[in-house]
Amino acid sequence: MKLFCIGSSSRGNGYVLQSSNGGALLIECGMPLVEVKKVLGWKLSSIAGCVVSHRHKDHSKYLPEYLKFGIHALALEDVFASFPKLNRTFCKSIEPMHGYKVGSFKVFALPVVHDVPCLGFVIEHDEMGKLLFVTDTMMLEYRVANLNHIMIEANYSDELLEDAISSGSTVSSTRERLLESHMELKTTEQILRTTDLTAVNEVVLLHLSGRHSNAEQFRALIAEAVGKPVYVANPGIEINVSKIPY
Repeated sequence: MKLFCIGSSSRGNGYVLQSSNGGALLIECGMPLVEVKKVLGWKLSSIAGCVVSHRHKDHSKYLPEYLKFGIHALALEDVFASFPKLNRTFCKSIEPMHGYKVGSFKVFALPVVHDVPCLGFVIEHDEMGKLLFVTDTMMLEYRVANLNHIMIEANYSDELLEDAISSGSTVSSTRERLLESHMELKTTEQILRTTDLTAVNEVVLLHLSGRHSNAEQFRALIAEAVGKPVYVANPGIEINVSKIPY
């Protein structure tokens, strides 16, 4: 199983899980479909579906385009309702704390805390094991057992945010917005420290702020905390997320 990152920022988010037999699951549709096509060798027929965390356009902007090409989308009703006159032929409304089958993937929806209704996902596949995907949330209420892979937001650090506010490059109201909607680095670390990482192969850090983060600093700090390989979800990165990574 391969994980491809197409985008992981406020400019657009999109990820592809591709199994060795070619079946693929898309996570988020905040990037143009052409970028997905490039990853999949222009074979859209391999896509089992797409799961979308919430309605903000950096995660959902290209939903109508994906649907136009017959890609099945699973999301909260709030996501579909945010697009007027959306053709819902390939739309499936999902709910928190429910599980769904998407091709050979199993997806369980977790409620998370953002400034709009939002979901995290526990994704399972025989080839991959169990993957946790959590982005755009100030916290994670649940701890998931028996994980093999973790994709988790590390949006900003308090120190870098305060420095930016003090220098005038960031308005002070940003602090309150971030506190209620995105995951601070120490929160990411605390979640990982209180999760059983015994079977976890790697951690992937998502949605780093362009102004209030430092990718290498964040990666090194989390790697030291968890004792596992840690990656930053930069566009173009490809990661082996097979259950047995060799």
